[in-house]
Amino acid sequence: MEAETLEREVCAWLEKKLGVSGVGRDEELVSSGLVDSGNLVRLATHIERLADIEIPDRDIDADHFDTVAMIVAYVQERSA
Repeated sequence: MEAETLEREVCAWLEKKLGVSGVGRDEELVSSGLVDSGNLVRLATHIERLADIEIPDRDIDADHFDTVAMIVAYVQERSA
């Protein structure tokens, strides 16, 4: 999946499921409290379906999913 497409999809999910719009690619999601642990798991599940990858539970944390840019980089790495 192309980085721009994934970025748009993640932002669309955040808006649709959490009512959060206008998220910048470097805005903190988890560490700011914008996305809680339950929604982080839901987001990771959505990304797994979109990108056709498997995300280990140990990777579903702020170290990998704190910003949209980090999510895109993580997915690209897992897809390689």
